[in-house]
Amino acid sequence: LIYVSTASSALNSDQLLSILEVSRRNNPARGITGLLVYKRGAFLQILEGPEGEVEALYSHILQDRRHAGTVVLLRAGKE
Repeated sequence: LIYVSTASSALNSDQLLSILEVSRRNNPARGITGLLVYKRGAFLQILEGPEGEVEALYSHILQDRRHAGTVVLLRAGKE
């Protein structure tokens, strides 16, 4: 799953490091890998892993108040 969103407010280095730490702690247990890019108030994220786990994480992201205007660019499931 690849999505973009706008940050609801600017994030500082400590906030970004916190996101990284939580992701590194939680995602491997769910079989999720990916990439998160934050630049000029915008996120681009690629999430890879079991479809159910990725969708559950994305649902959680949609509830995260740090994100606004979330748009899915690519959603690929099992063929």
